[in-house]
Amino acid sequence: MLSTRGILFLIIIFCISISATFAQTEDVTSRFYFPGSIGMSIPFANIHTRLNDGLAVNTALEYRPTYINDIFYRLDYDALNNNYTSFVPTIPTNILKGKLSTDFLVIGAGYRGKFGKWALYGMIQPGLGIRSFERAVVNQNNVLLSSVSSNSLAVKADIGIEYYITRHFAAVFDPSYYKLFSRRGFNASHSSFTGFNIGITTTIL
Repeated sequence: MLSTRGILFLIIIFCISISATFAQTEDVTSRFYFPGSIGMSIPFANIHTRLNDGLAVNTALEYRPTYINDIFYRLDYDALNNNYTSFVPTIPTNILKGKLSTDFLVIGAGYRGKFGKWALYGMIQPGLGIRSFERAVVNQNNVLLSSVSSNSLAVKADIGIEYYITRHFAAVFDPSYYKLFSRRGFNASHSSFTGFNIGITTTIL
């Protein structure tokens, strides 16, 4: 089942798709693209903690100095959500079965080449990885859940395929690799993810 955030994201993408398809213009705003996609977050296996495959929602702002066949720049905010089960009590929470949210705020550059209606791009983006989870606190026969987060340096790398329906509107398949550079907490057992997303990229006008 999709989460509320995933359903809302799909509605927004649908609305932008309809407006963008019928409103293609050529001015300075056409250099700014708004990629968005939804798909699967797949963690690398580990013997200490099992993370299930989860939902990945990616949003971005991209600037293209020229339309195509050139370097571009992108700022991404990606949200990955996975349920976990721990086999050892060494993870940074006393809840051995719960939800782990991993957000990536990354910025970087890539290159895109176009072949007819198809385009292929590659990109590297360093930035920040933010992991959030819950911890149980026992207080006078009551159990309270508190939210905990930890930050670390991170990097995202991906190679994407685009199919251009109009000049400034394309469907996208975006495989990605994520790496968190920390050996603390959950990162000691799960510091790498892959993602497989489908979505669109378009200008607003």
